[in-house]
Amino acid sequence: MTISAMPLRQRPIVLRRFEPGTLVFVALNLLGLFAYLNPFFAPGATHADSGWFAHNTDGPVVFAGVAALCLVLVVADLTGGGLNSKSLAALGVMAALAAVLRTITLPAGANLYFFLVILGGYAFGYRMGFLLGALSFFLSAVITGGIGPWLPFQMFASAWMGASAGLLRPAVGRAGLGGRSELAAVVVFGMAWGLLFGAITNLWAWPFLAAGPDIAFEPGAGPAETLRRYWNYYLLTSLGWDVLRSVCNAVVLVMLGGPLLRALLRFRQRFTFELG
Repeated sequence: MTISAMPLRQRPIVLRRFEPGTLVFVALNLLGLFAYLNPFFAPGATHADSGWFAHNTDGPVVFAGVAALCLVLVVADLTGGGLNSKSLAALGVMAALAAVLRTITLPAGANLYFFLVILGGYAFGYRMGFLLGALSFFLSAVITGGIGPWLPFQMFASAWMGASAGLLRPAVGRAGLGGRSELAAVVVFGMAWGLLFGAITNLWAWPFLAAGPDIAFEPGAGPAETLRRYWNYYLLTSLGWDVLRSVCNAVVLVMLGGPLLRALLRFRQRFTFELG
């Protein structure tokens, strides 16, 4: 028996009609991808005299878009049955708690924020995981004063972390992992996202940085050369901090993951009707 009371492979398959929330969720992810990748395909945006330099123009637009679409997604899932009053309350509580945890800075920049988004997404599914990641990071920015053109990009990275955690649970169920093996999978996932979060969020500013010739973005350099330069940049500026974040995620998930995940899964099974 897995941490959840009923393994996914034993649950009945429920066919659902297309929901408006699905379209909104796809639009949210396309917006995030466009926001991150736009500077790489619009070289003029990386010029210092461009109005789009460092996301001065599109940053506020992206923030308005992600905020509005997240609200629409909540409404669509409430009317479509993906969320109910109890799960919405759980989303609010977890987002507020995660935001508070982000204010607690550990040595070398490690943070307690990530484990709750990972566990919440794993327990409640990819759509609620996306909302949890985006909302909690926005709330934490309000608390810490971290509002700026970088915020929507951090929100998307956190949302993708929560969404991918929601996709992990069906994969764990299909693999037949249970008990400590299931928790181990979540721990490895948390360690991976300790690195991925930094690697993704660095991309919001990297195309605009004037740095050494071997680490700066150069329009027209080609995919292989661009990846090589970014890898060099990541090794020099971010990898050390991200490794510490990864270790922190693993330690916290090992210590608190099992009991907290069981509690979240029991809550989900009690107050939701979704079986798939």
